[in-house]
Amino acid sequence: MEYRSLAISFRIQLGFHAANNEGAGGTNVMEPRRITVGDKEYDGISGEIIRHHILEEFVKLCQENGVNLHQRCNGLVPDRCREEVKQWMQNQNPQVSKLDPEQHYATLAEKIIEECALCDVGGYLVALQKKQDEVEGTLKRDSCFEVGWLITEHPVVVDYTQHSAYDPDPEKHNLFVQNIRTGIYGGVLRIDLDRIGFNDWWWLSDGINDKYAIKESERKKRIRLLLESVRRWIMSPSFAKQAGWLQHMSGLLEGVIVLSKDGPAPFFSPIRFELENNDPTNPVIKPNPEYRDCLEEVKEKCGGTLELLTFDNPAQLEEKMKEVLKKFDATGETEDEACAKEEP
Repeated sequence: MEYRSLAISFRIQLGFHAANNEGAGGTNVMEPRRITVGDKEYDGISGEIIRHHILEEFVKLCQENGVNLHQRCNGLVPDRCREEVKQWMQNQNPQVSKLDPEQHYATLAEKIIEECALCDVGGYLVALQKKQDEVEGTLKRDSCFEVGWLITEHPVVVDYTQHSAYDPDPEKHNLFVQNIRTGIYGGVLRIDLDRIGFNDWWWLSDGINDKYAIKESERKKRIRLLLESVRRWIMSPSFAKQAGWLQHMSGLLEGVIVLSKDGPAPFFSPIRFELENNDPTNPVIKPNPEYRDCLEEVKEKCGGTLELLTFDNPAQLEEKMKEVLKKFDATGETEDEACAKEEP
């Protein structure tokens, strides 16, 4: 596969929402998560919650398309593949009581990736303890994609409204205060396409020569489903605290998709940090209108290893993502295999 990485930088407007709060801190006032820069506060929505909802879409698509998942991974459990690791250890002859990196990591990691697309794409951390699990050892896989925080390009715009939690008993009819925020947010994400299906531990085993644990056709299928999950999320974002607080979408959605054939895809944020009037005591966040121009300049210097697809509205994002998805056809053929079929 020629493409190794994909990145997206984008701006999106979200209105009248209560996504990603920090909690109430023992009061009846729900406080929003914020980013503090100098003496100013900006609205922030954690990349971790965004990543979680993208993976929710990914699991649904895997189920719809017959892609392998571990049983508990159908529910997107946080301790994914823990039971599968323990079962593998118990099934060995002789049984494995403690995981040894050189003896077990390569073979076990290959099995986990082959059996479950979520463990492959989303990563996992299994830490077994003798007292609790009867076996011990650690096995880790990093996620194949990362998501940055959504951060407003202007100081936070927040309002508070009082509501009541209804209860037929008047003495239990409690009041609470909910925040509402509105803003234009800058976001970034990156997918390591060449790591999907890749066995991080293959080099520890003489018996495993293929770095990938699954066939090329399966890799492309998982890539397509992950890209489709990202597209769905950007087009219709989901967060915590949305029942009754669903964000208003204004139609402001612009950005750039970068495909790289040579290492991690570069990205530039639609927001930037600077010092107001060059004063080190007055840092601020502002819009970064040059972010797409900067990427165009980088592309020109990279000798054809980068492809850029820009979009200025939701309809164009749909169009550009379709172009990207076509690059990862479902046949699984290599270029050599395709050429061989064409030869007389």
